[in-house]
Amino acid sequence: MATYVSKVTSAGQVTIPKDVREALDLDDDDYVEFACVGAAVFLRKLRAREDRVAVIRAKVRRSGLTRERVDRIVEETREEMRRKRRR
Repeated sequence: MATYVSKVTSAGQVTIPKDVREALDLDDDDYVEFACVGAAVFLRKLRAREDRVAVIRAKVRRSGLTRERVDRIVEETREEMRRKRRR
């Protein structure tokens, strides 16, 4: 197993070594996921579906829509559906 060293920038960024990018088949517009397990961090390429989810999450965050607002909308819709079924 090969290991690589990258310096962390002041912005918290690191360069993914070329061999790793090639092994994961990473392109410029790809998304990666970091998973912390104890003192180790795992990096993996997100699949196309996960890419779309990440893009949607980013857009939702930028829109200002919060988890609480989404939960409230879902609960209001459920309650409305229950009322309609009771009629």
